[in-house]
Amino acid sequence: MKLNFNYKSAKAWITLVSATVAGILGILTALGVTVPADTGSLVTGLATTVVSLLSAFGILTQDMDNPNKK
Repeated sequence: MKLNFNYKSAKAWITLVSATVAGILGILTALGVTVPADTGSLVTGLATTVVSLLSAFGILTQDMDNPNKK
């Protein structure tokens, strides 16, 4: 099975991080662990900030999502 994940795409990383954080928070809630809303927002904001900084420094790009672009 081949995964189609563009590791240089900022959109892909933001989506992956957001889904991972939401999944972890969902599992913790299902297990009865109370996670304050501030903590969830802080983790999501921190992850988005890191991805944004990587994009600003050119490590991640937005244009990689278009396979027809040369």
